[in-house]
Amino acid sequence: MNYVLRKLGVCLFVFIQAVQQNTIEVMEKMNNQREDKLKELEESSAQYQALLEKEQQEIKEVFAALMEALRKTGQVLLAPLEDGRRCLEKEMDEKTQQIQKDILKYKEAIESLNRTKNEEDDILFIQSYPSVPAEFSDDWTLSIDTELNFGTMRNTKAELMDEIETHLKKLCAVEIRRIHSFSVNVTLDAVTARPHLEVSEDGKEVRDTRASHDIPGGPQQFDLVGGVLGKPHITSGRAFWVVEVGNKVGWELGVMRDGAKRKGKVSYKPSKGYWAIVFCAQNMYRALEDPPVQLHLETRPQKLGVFVDCEEALVSFYDMEALSHIYSFTRCSFNGSIRPYFNPHPNNDGTISSPLVICPLNQTDISV
Repeated sequence: MNYVLRKLGVCLFVFIQAVQQNTIEVMEKMNNQREDKLKELEESSAQYQALLEKEQQEIKEVFAALMEALRKTGQVLLAPLEDGRRCLEKEMDEKTQQIQKDILKYKEAIESLNRTKNEEDDILFIQSYPSVPAEFSDDWTLSIDTELNFGTMRNTKAELMDEIETHLKKLCAVEIRRIHSFSVNVTLDAVTARPHLEVSEDGKEVRDTRASHDIPGGPQQFDLVGGVLGKPHITSGRAFWVVEVGNKVGWELGVMRDGAKRKGKVSYKPSKGYWAIVFCAQNMYRALEDPPVQLHLETRPQKLGVFVDCEEALVSFYDMEALSHIYSFTRCSFNGSIRPYFNPHPNNDGTISSPLVICPLNQTDISV
């Protein structure tokens, strides 16, 4: 009996040790996981902190440059006024001294006349009669030349506005870096493509081939005009994607309300559910507002970024190589889901054969 009890005791002890060891291993694993997670959090925090500090420094540098530009412009505009003030003071001193001399002469003449006016000796009167000072032979008013100031102000203002615009453009690099974090994997939805369009198998390219293609899903297609829609449907939050337009001489890009008209004659404007920009013949860029707004771009974009913010009701376009903002539609009435919209334009004469290409996410990375 005692042997059995001892045996049971040994078994129980071994079991308890095994349970304890297993518990220790589980807890060590959980502890290691948390230590790894803490390390990841610290590394992530350090990266974000470095990014915030970099952006803060960039913004500070921009506004420091703006303040310096304003200071220098202030000096340019104030310098002629300061010169004018000194000239005015000098002129005032000179004319004051001259007038004071004349006043002294008048007083001396008056005193002399007062002394001799009762003299009966004519010879003495004639000899002592003072000469009467002449009338003012000069215009004793003050003047200041402001003609130079007017011209300087106009020219300097134009130069200042150009410099301010140049500095503010640098903030766009910070903006693009931020919106880049909202990149989404956009693909083309071939069932929506106009019959003359050819969509690549991976759903990343679309071109007009001037030939009709039998594409299923006719009711969802554009027919007379238009292009092709992309996926995913955007219903909330923010989304960003980049499209390479290359040297194409015509295209449209933007977003479309999911239920907007795509059959027959389509009116491309926000009130009809389209928020897009267009590039067409004669190097003309337009934002398809109502009425359209002509855009004046310094460079011809090769890659365009499209950014949507549903909460702010915003659609913005960027030149990804120049790192500049092109145009923004604001106060957009999406009223439901929206979808990326692409139109490579009809290839009627063979000059618009190159495709619109959706850039892979890893190729939209920028270092600014």
